[in-house]
Amino acid sequence: MKRWAVVLNHLACAFVGLSGIAYSVMKYFLAGSDPDSRVGHPWQQPMLKLHVLAAPFLVFALGLVFSGHALARLKGGVDPGRASGAGLLGLAAPLILTGALIQVLTGDAARQWTGWIHAALGAVYVLAYAAHLLKKRPGDEVSPG
Repeated sequence: MKRWAVVLNHLACAFVGLSGIAYSVMKYFLAGSDPDSRVGHPWQQPMLKLHVLAAPFLVFALGLVFSGHALARLKGGVDPGRASGAGLLGLAAPLILTGALIQVLTGDAARQWTGWIHAALGAVYVLAYAAHLLKKRPGDEVSPG
């Protein structure tokens, strides 16, 4: 893969993952100063906006990773990172789908359940991504440019 594609993937994953974690903490674990407000923290809405705006960059980066890195690994022989990479790809589709569904569902219960599923998948994705990056594989070069 090209260096810029690797950087885009890492940055997009970092922005989406960190903003999602920050938003979740603010929404579910921090009490707001106004008891009549649904907002748990003043930065909750900006974190959600950052999360939603960064997500398309991650989807684009995942497409680059799939075409430039994952297909070759999946077609190749035994590779220590193959299982974790395939797992990441398998998590990506429902993660993207639930992220879109949260924005278009109108029922409170459906949106809430979809939000919890999205948050759980997101947490697993971030942990799996970190584990995948920590695996050292022979031949994992990044081409310049």
